[in-house]
Amino acid sequence: MAAIGVVGPGGVGGLLAARFGAAGHAVTVISTERTAAELTARGLRFQGPDAAPISSFPTAQPWLTTALDVLFVAVKATDLLPALQRVPASVLGTATVVPLLNGVDHLSLLRAAYPSAAVIGASIAVEATRHRPGVIEQLSPFADLVLADGTSAGVEVAELARAAGLAVSTHPDDTTVLWSKLAFLAPLALLTTGADAPIGQARDSHESWLRPLVDEAASAAGVHSVQVDADAITARLTSLPGGMQSSMLKDFQAGRTLELDAIAGPIVRTLGAAKAATTIEVMQVILSAGR
Repeated sequence: MAAIGVVGPGGVGGLLAARFGAAGHAVTVISTERTAAELTARGLRFQGPDAAPISSFPTAQPWLTTALDVLFVAVKATDLLPALQRVPASVLGTATVVPLLNGVDHLSLLRAAYPSAAVIGASIAVEATRHRPGVIEQLSPFADLVLADGTSAGVEVAELARAAGLAVSTHPDDTTVLWSKLAFLAPLALLTTGADAPIGQARDSHESWLRPLVDEAASAAGVHSVQVDADAITARLTSLPGGMQSSMLKDFQAGRTLELDAIAGPIVRTLGAAKAATTIEVMQVILSAGR
């Protein structure tokens, strides 16, 4: 049994807390005071696709007070700094940190914040939502976790995740893991949020944005020596269920702070504004229509 921590029990964090708890691990959830109280009083309920609900009572508290083996960081990129204040480096020690944030810039920050920990590159592809604190639903039929296994820490986390029933793939390089996700996520998030519509409607109403967004994301990945297939990404975006929404679109429609810099910023900073013209155009549309 491993001691598993989850910072941020939203859609992704709640999914992980439920899965690892059901696998028999000791799960500690770190969250705001109110969410910690809700989880302590009512527990965690997770509904996956075509499966019975999972109900559990993980330890929930507003700050970390005991050592962990693995800490999953599942907050929004915009909430990372406040979240780190809830996890003192002196308590975390040599744990393995698995950040599941959008973007590519957070690894260096986490390594500076936790110099004794093993921070590994990771990403997850899933559509999951938190209906209220402690009530999580996985909406997509897939929940695909990708881990950098170039270190023994990465190998161990991959084994734990597979044993908990998660679909896991690995790559030895952190940069490849993060940019491979961003090359798909950025076009999806920008297209749906710029169109203010789910992917099906966005594809129809703003078709001229789709391929340029993919090409720019793929080009930026290439600058970092990560080769991605733009044709395959385009085909995947074209085949997504029409009603699928990106998390950034949901945040936009709810008036929440957007992860716009975390998702689009690395592409623009890598290519420069002239070579990221469509990314810049869509960013400007989103910023102009901000709610």
